[in-house]
Amino acid sequence: MIRFQEEFYETLEENPAIFLEIDNLLVPFFISDEGLRFKSGESVITQLDWVDSDKKAKDLCGLSVYVDREDVIEFEDEMSPHALIGYQLFDQILGPIGQITEVNDFSGNVLLSVVFQGKDALVPLNDDLIVRLDEDLHEIELRIPEGLFDLDEE
Repeated sequence: MIRFQEEFYETLEENPAIFLEIDNLLVPFFISDEGLRFKSGESVITQLDWVDSDKKAKDLCGLSVYVDREDVIEFEDEMSPHALIGYQLFDQILGPIGQITEVNDFSGNVLLSVVFQGKDALVPLNDDLIVRLDEDLHEIELRIPEGLFDLDEE
């Protein structure tokens, strides 16, 4: 897991290379394809190429992480979808849905993971669906497509 300042989420998301400080040397490691799973706006579980055992992973725990200065993507005022983890999700019609537990980005299609009435659900996130976003209250209200939560009812 990597902990980072929120303004660097995009840098981590876009760059496949990071450097770990090992014995006072910066050693490059590459992030595996689909190797980032954001847990919050400040932490990410990371899978690195060639780190294929628990022992190798444990040896890297607690090390300082760096990126090349040229690879840093400047922080934009626009909020990252990954910063929504922990937000309460509301539907314009149904009301409270639940807390967002994960944000998945499948080739530009962003899906919010949430537990609704005891079942895991994926809710699409699109600018056109956003009714309200309150960063102070950590709430987001969407126009969730009708019937999304009725898919497995027969």
